[in-house]
Amino acid sequence: MESVLRLQILLATAFGGICGSTLNHRCLAGSEAFACILPMFDYQPGEDIPVFHIPENVSVIRFVDPLYNVHETDNVIQVYDLVLHRQLNSPRAIELCDTYTTAVEIPPDLEYAEFSYDSIELLHVPEHPPSALRYLDLNGNYHLHPANISRLVNLETLHLSSCSLETLPAGLFRDLNRLAHLTLSSNNMHTVDLTVFPVSLTLLRLDGNWMTKFQLGSSVGRYPLLEDLNIEHNDLTELDMHALVAVAPKLRLFSIGGNPLKRASLSGTLDTLDKLHIAYYNMELPRDQVCDRGERRYRGACIPESVFTLEWTDWLELLFLFLGLVALLIAVSYGGAILWARFQARSSATASSDSSC
Repeated sequence: MESVLRLQILLATAFGGICGSTLNHRCLAGSEAFACILPMFDYQPGEDIPVFHIPENVSVIRFVDPLYNVHETDNVIQVYDLVLHRQLNSPRAIELCDTYTTAVEIPPDLEYAEFSYDSIELLHVPEHPPSALRYLDLNGNYHLHPANISRLVNLETLHLSSCSLETLPAGLFRDLNRLAHLTLSSNNMHTVDLTVFPVSLTLLRLDGNWMTKFQLGSSVGRYPLLEDLNIEHNDLTELDMHALVAVAPKLRLFSIGGNPLKRASLSGTLDTLDKLHIAYYNMELPRDQVCDRGERRYRGACIPESVFTLEWTDWLELLFLFLGLVALLIAVSYGGAILWARFQARSSATASSDSSC
């Protein structure tokens, strides 16, 4: 009887420990003193509130996939909200990437947030008090509605690459007067108006879109701090370098590779950039040193082969040139034949007069 009672107590303790472990979470061994690495877990607002055992000096939380799944759960944090943030002791930095998180509520005291390659659609940003967020990475969220980003008035870095954006919401950057780095690479934008961006930018990436038009505006010196502008791999055929230099007088790197620029203007564009000491290709990363398939390195930049392929207008020009040369040759031959005939006639006349004497 006593052994049976002990077994029941043991089972109850084990069961309670298992149930409790689903709600109690600890930092993984090896976490930094100021950072806590937590295995992901199931969380849905309104359900059981998780409990964390996190040291007081921790200011950074990073979520990772569990090494093993004991409880056969999905380990999905559906929403990162204020309740979860408070349970985590209100960290200043959060990294929750490559998950199925669908919504994020930005806490007022959060300063650094990386939510890349999640499934975020909604971004809740309270109007008051102003958010302290300075860094926000939302790359790879294909269904994102970014309008509320306009309330993050203290943002300095914003990543919105690979978000399937076709247009930018009106007024998105109107109040982001501290924004310095903005990446909008690999979206689906066909036209971009440079005047919608804040004047505080030092770096702007628009590469990998479908841009056929790049509107610079006419405000001289509008972007006095802009040094790095990337428009690689778009569909631009012409660039107004004089307007660009007027708008961004401190530009130092203007990456233009991968655009089907008209061959007639390509050399002139590169000559202008060389004259102004503005680099037009990047060699910092190993992938920058190799051109993509269908590209040719031309004066350091990777240019599509199509730029160097003769079009029908080029062939027409060559045809007219050939016909002109043929016509010129015929005219020269005809003129030469006439002159030769006259020379022969004059020679014959001279010979006849000499013989008569």
